[in-house]
Amino acid sequence: MVLSVTNDMKVSEQMMEFLISELVVYVKDSCTTPAATSNSNSNSNTAKEDGGGGGGGGVKEDEEALTVAAEMAAAKLERIGFAVGYRLTERLAQNKTWNAVPNQDTAAAVAAQQLEAVKFLCKEIWMDVFGKQIDKLQTNHRGVFVLKDLNLKWLTRFPSGTEQARVSAIRLLAFPCGLIRGCLSNLGIPAVVSCDFLSDGQNMAACSFNIKVK
Repeated sequence: MVLSVTNDMKVSEQMMEFLISELVVYVKDSCTTPAATSNSNSNSNTAKEDGGGGGGGGVKEDEEALTVAAEMAAAKLERIGFAVGYRLTERLAQNKTWNAVPNQDTAAAVAAQQLEAVKFLCKEIWMDVFGKQIDKLQTNHRGVFVLKDLNLKWLTRFPSGTEQARVSAIRLLAFPCGLIRGCLSNLGIPAVVSCDFLSDGQNMAACSFNIKVK
């Protein structure tokens, strides 16, 4: 008797969520200098001892350092997401046939190719990463696309209505933004990707990704 062997390898969704959360923490810590964290705690204690007075300059400098660190962490997560999206697209698109519509002018042909690439992202890439397709795709057919995910799995455990959760969610969203940019870059479409919440942060899992083709 011959046993069938499958080459499909799957990763538990819970393990993937844990990996991403640990990656976010690791990147955040790697971009935050120990000196800035130490000075921030020191200035906080000094302010308490002084009854809230003094140390204003040091606190401002520490806040600026932490802001720079947060921006560095977001950029690093975006680059990691870009690499993952680029390589994932290389694997998933290798056997895909891209349909060319005859008798189209150049602008219409480019717009059609961009739309097909984004649809591939919304269906196959999103399904492979999140186990579902994008809920809604909107476009003006001039290089602007809006992808709406009403229940992004990586954000479902975030509590709503807290500033700390919102900041953490925004930091994590840098990864799928990079994922989208990497996918499109592999398909020959340079783009700028940003994200936002659909309900002012009240529902962390409902978000949109805005794509502007360069």
